[in-house]
Amino acid sequence: MKDKKTDEISEGALLLFPLMKLLFSGDPGDPALASLRNQTYHILRILERSGPLPVSAIGKQLFIAKQNMTTFIDRLMNEGLVKRKTDAADRRVINIIITEKGKLFLKERGQGLKKIVNANLSKLSGEDIESLHSVFEVIRTIVRKLM
Repeated sequence: MKDKKTDEISEGALLLFPLMKLLFSGDPGDPALASLRNQTYHILRILERSGPLPVSAIGKQLFIAKQNMTTFIDRLMNEGLVKRKTDAADRRVINIIITEKGKLFLKERGQGLKKIVNANLSKLSGEDIESLHSVFEVIRTIVRKLM
């Protein structure tokens, strides 16, 4: 019974990708959508949520190799969105932290993304909105347990 349910969960999880694509569909030139495509938004969200982290820890959460993460982090540093800081407990560890400019970027892009999602959700009935809201509440609770 458990194997059947976990198989169904796996199949359901694969449906999340097209759902996210539909929810975040909009003008390809929109800066909020561009930040989703180039990982900027995701990296900054991780840093905002988790605090200072080594590059490898950020990469693990995004399933990106450390050598590829270095390129992303260097670009974000050049834009002033993050900075490197030596870990107080272990000076060999270099952590990445989000700057105030990075927090502002995240806030602005987040507002833009919410507008896009809200516009796409406006096509649904009130009942569908309620159902989706309930499902996301459950998913949010479970994700917290998995983290």
